[in-house]
Formats: sequence, C-alpha cells, structure tokens
Amino acid sequence: MSATGERDRAISLAKHRPHDALIQARKVGEPWFRAQALSWVARFTDGNPVAVAAEAAKAAREGGDSYQKCAVRAWEIAALAERACIFEARTCLGECLFLAQTVEPISSRSEALLLLLQASVKIANEDAEKVYELLKTLCQPEEHWRVKRALRYGARIISGELQPRPFFW
Repeated sequence: MSATGERDRAISLAKHRPHDALIQARKVGEPWFRAQALSWVARFTDGNPVAVAAEAAKAAREGGDSYQKCAVRAWEIAALAERACIFEARTCLGECLFLAQTVEPISSRSEALLLLLQASVKIANEDAEKVYELLKTLCQPEEHWRVKRALRYGARIISGELQPRPFFW
C-alpha cells in the first residue's frame, strides 16, 4: 500500500476507532503522511492528544527538508488547538515559525507559512496575525507567484473574508 493509502486508512479509523487508527498511523512509511495520520489521531483520540501530537512532531522531524519538517506540523497545531491544548499548540507554532525561516526556496517558505497561518487561526486571532506578519516580512510578492498568492490568501484569512482550510472533517 502507498504511504497515502496508509495515511488514508488511519484517517478513516480516527473518528470511530482511534486506537486502531493509532496503530495504523504508526505504520505509515513516509514521515509527512505519518505526521498527518498521527495528527488526525491526536484530534480524535479518546486518549491523550498531546502524547499523540508529540508522535506527529517526531514524524515531522524525520522529513527530508525544512519544508517537510515544518509545514506538515500545521495538522498537529490544528489538532491540539481543536482539542483545547492551546499552550501546546502555541509552543508547536513557535517552533515551526523558527524553522520556517530556513525553508527554501522562498515559494515553499510562503506555502509553509500559509499552512501555519491557517492552523494558527484555531489557536487565536493574535497568533494568526503574528504568522501573517512573519509571512509579509520573510516573503516578498515579487519573488514568486506562490508568494503573491500566499500573501493574498493570508490577508483574506486575517480579514475574515476567507475561511482557513479545514484540517479535519
């Protein structure tokens, strides 16, 4: 089974059979997809979401580059925030914002920050505004069309004109 198939299997179990989902999520071969699967489990577990989110963070750290290590943690942040683990979500966000500054190329940095912005909305508006300010500081629109798009979407999210993406459904 592909890594996306493994992840999707864990996701399909997360809401109704979180223990089985955790077992499946741990088997996902690729770090990005394992981190996503574990974040889904953290969101829906009847156990300790912080412990499962820590496993997601560990999987993310196994990513192949700064983008993979940083951007996928948006799912973890969203899961923690949705489970009212605000301190932990904010701590994770801080780690990710530090790492996001090293993401290259700039287009990937803007995409990582946009994902983190969307997750940070679930913590508090102030957190989202902080991420948006960092996005504006680190990514200039003339550098790449993806930067321009991330800045435009970020502004619309901050203003309330655009809803952030759902991480879980």
